[in-house]
Amino acid sequence: MCAPSAHRAYLFAIILIPILGACSDPGLVCCAPPEEADLHLTGFEQRSGLGFTTHQEELAFLAAVDAESDRVRITEVGTSVQGRPIHLVRLAHPKPAPDDQIAMGPVLFVVGTQHGNEPAGREAALQFLRDLAFVEERLLPDALRTVTVLVIPTANPDGRFANTRRNADNVDINRDHLALVTPEARAIAQVIRDFRPDLVVDAHERPSATTPDLQLLWPRNLNVYGPVRDLSRALVEDHLFEQLPVSGRTVELYGPGPGPPGDENEGILRNAVGLRHALGLLVESSGQQGAQRRAAVHQETMNEVLEFFGNRSGEIVTAVTAAPGAKEAVGRDRSEPFYLFGADDNPSTPDQILNPPPCAYVLSTDQVTTLQPQLTLLGLQTEQDGSDVLLHMGQPMMTVVPLLVDAGARGPRVAGVPRVSEAECGAS
Repeated sequence: MCAPSAHRAYLFAIILIPILGACSDPGLVCCAPPEEADLHLTGFEQRSGLGFTTHQEELAFLAAVDAESDRVRITEVGTSVQGRPIHLVRLAHPKPAPDDQIAMGPVLFVVGTQHGNEPAGREAALQFLRDLAFVEERLLPDALRTVTVLVIPTANPDGRFANTRRNADNVDINRDHLALVTPEARAIAQVIRDFRPDLVVDAHERPSATTPDLQLLWPRNLNVYGPVRDLSRALVEDHLFEQLPVSGRTVELYGPGPGPPGDENEGILRNAVGLRHALGLLVESSGQQGAQRRAAVHQETMNEVLEFFGNRSGEIVTAVTAAPGAKEAVGRDRSEPFYLFGADDNPSTPDQILNPPPCAYVLSTDQVTTLQPQLTLLGLQTEQDGSDVLLHMGQPMMTVVPLLVDAGARGPRVAGVPRVSEAECGAS
């Protein structure tokens, strides 16, 4: 059954999500596309799921939402390899705060379509932000009255344009969130640095999969601050696993069992955001199901995440706020081992653990120059020591220091010299 006024369906989208999802089911009749394009509907919606939103349609859609909703402010936060804009949507009630104030309050960050051939998350993100921008006051989710929502609908616009997993340089963006060699990953890192989100949702698909509707996972890297990882896991196991099946969705853990694909790789966004002291959530829909159903289940998940955030914002903000100081103290005191490899379901072997960890790494000036993009985007501080430079472990982002500069790490950017002895560390 279709809404009586298709061009205003966005006002009721939260209510109609089950209907939109059902439109891709066999035997059901979906709404016909409107005779004239409505900029309040995505291209995907105008075609009833029979063609994804084009790049130009996305630009027009975002411009229309930005112009007509006080709750929304949109800017370009980067460009792709081929020069396509990467947009950041800020959404809050009654309107977004100035950028320098957003980080002071609770922030939810949604990232769509890092892999260009996984479009459902992007379609859901566009609909999600539009629904929040225009939903009637009485239907406004309580969480939006306190939480700022940030959305990058299309993190890999070149890949989406070409329908390819990787970006135009043939790099997988979702393995680049530590090395930060791609402009797309750097745009995401900049948002995380500047706005300090408390919870990050990364929307993906499994292109060849038929079931289940969704697979979900949290940051599994062992260096993530414990309460942040525990709340990320609670979001999955205690909330989403309970709520999503209510509407008939099938939900499982992504990559069950030790090792890939649900591993600790620090270049994957869900792990990277955990290492940067935010809750993380990976969402994977089954790419062989109907397009509308896939987009709908992503949007349902985004709505449920917003509800979880609203219900447990105190716990979340407390954990996220405590994490930087706690990790700085651990790095300064060398009171915990550092794990070069290993996940919460796949323990490290002794040779993969720095125990005790270094107190600092010695870098040359050339190595610092090589590392400068990562130092800047990850918020790392260095100290001059004669002709050398020290990268200390006693700082909030010690969670990535050995991963960047220890010769035993997965893919260090440079090989620093660790300071481990009592004499060296006492002097540092």
